[in-house]
Amino acid sequence: MSPNEFDSSDEEHAESELTGFEVSWLSLEPAHYAAVMGIGPLPGCKFKNIRRNLFQNIEEMRAMGIQDVFVFCTLAELRKYRVPTLLQEYSKQDFVVHHHPFLDGDVPQCDALRRILDDLRACMDNNRKALIHCYGGLEALNTEKCTPQDPLSTDANIAACLLMRMSDSITPQEAIDLVQAVRGPGAIQTIKQYNFVNEFRENMSSPPRHSEESDRALSR
Repeated sequence: MSPNEFDSSDEEHAESELTGFEVSWLSLEPAHYAAVMGIGPLPGCKFKNIRRNLFQNIEEMRAMGIQDVFVFCTLAELRKYRVPTLLQEYSKQDFVVHHHPFLDGDVPQCDALRRILDDLRACMDNNRKALIHCYGGLEALNTEKCTPQDPLSTDANIAACLLMRMSDSITPQEAIDLVQAVRGPGAIQTIKQYNFVNEFRENMSSPPRHSEESDRALSR
């Protein structure tokens, strides 16, 4: 696979034809942190009616002051959405890359979730500006346009869990409401995703498991 495959065939679109790259900023003040966290779509994605320019999106991220990027897409998904070298491009631009892959529309296992939240909290503690993303962008949160085959945004689940991890006083519903306030009512929309948020504290109370498989799932 060519390193520039994400830019092949008819991908030279005029700027006016490109899909927007919109990042939502979640305030962490309800969790007593004077910080914000970005929740965004997949840069450079070319899938169905979505057409983004990877290098333009990366420049936009740099202009936003983003330092750390949390990528939840699997490598197979990055190939599917025609950004197979996304992680390498991030590294070239000096972003700190946190790759915690799980299938879009799914939820991470407890051990993987702990690692994600620990890394995110470390960013907040060190005043670093972080962006989290899977595949599903704002387009996927418009339920009127979604089909049953469309992947659903999962980064909203991570954001809700982070709020609860950072403050014991935030309830699951409050966390969902705070995320939906910036991402729209389509964020956290399946029963599995609602259960994931509502059962977060119970699941986090179980002891972590360590295995070679879970260690391999995390790459930087």
